Amino acid sequence: MSSLSEKNKRFYSWNSAEYWKAVELRRIVLRFPLGKNYVQEDFDAEENELFFGCFSDHEHCLSSISAKKLDATTWKMRQFVVHPSFQKCGIGKEMVTFYEFEARTKGINKIEFHARKTAVKFYQKLGYHLEGEEFLEVGIPHFKMKKTL
Repeated sequence: MSSLSEKNKRFYSWNSAEYWKAVELRRIVLRFPLGKNYVQEDFDAEENELFFGCFSDHEHCLSSISAKKLDATTWKMRQFVVHPSFQKCGIGKEMVTFYEFEARTKGINKIEFHARKTAVKFYQKLGYHLEGEEFLEVGIPHFKMKKTL
């Protein structure tokens, strides 16, 4: 189990050094396996999002999640990633818990997102539920998931 100190989990700003470390982790884990990369428009579209990260004591990005505000009470969870060396050791669960806590403090009571089919069971264990049928996104199966906080 992970048990990270609170100093390891924090907000970071768009276009900061931490943002670019998270982008590189996202590129390696989420994009390259699909034969995809980022373009400038991808980064520009994230300018107004909120970013949450977990960083090692040496400032390596271990995990990252972003939040896109859909309305006054709903966030869309995006680009959730955990470094491969730290998967299945509790960091993912800790990050989602941190994300949900921060959402509540900002008056958010609903979280939704598109989950890769391979991650559905992980999210269900954290109280998220499926909404609708399976669909393809970036060429792989996804499901829409939601949770009321």
